[in-house]
Amino acid sequence: WGAHQDWVVRHQPDRFVDRIMMEAWADAAKGPTRMSLYCDTENGFRVMFMPNRALMPEGPAQITLTIDNAKPFVMEGDAFGEETTDVVTVHDNDRIQKALSTARHVAVRIRNSAGQQAAEEDFTFGDLAAQRATLMKVCPVR
Repeated sequence: WGAHQDWVVRHQPDRFVDRIMMEAWADAAKGPTRMSLYCDTENGFRVMFMPNRALMPEGPAQITLTIDNAKPFVMEGDAFGEETTDVVTVHDNDRIQKALSTARHVAVRIRNSAGQQAAEEDFTFGDLAAQRATLMKVCPVR
């Protein structure tokens, strides 16, 4: 099992707003990829993958997430990076926020714009459910 960090909650007060930020991550069971979950009161809920290797060219990606052996979610996203793929972002994150808020195991398959499989990874989190109530307050599912 790869390393993981369950939700960490931070406050970033300034003169105008008291921003609440949450972050959790898990490293792939095999390989260098990290899956990061972010939530903040300003930008909402986001999911990103940091492959830390040459995975695919910049551009559109299709990401299939199987969360705790439930029915897979097929999502669209984008890959960024030149020599290596720095990040793969996922669009329409609110579709998966509720399922990820208590996830233990996430299997991910990433395909490039030509439909070729670029990666297949498994991520294991600890106890994301412990902060589910806070997550839903900070980034309510719409």
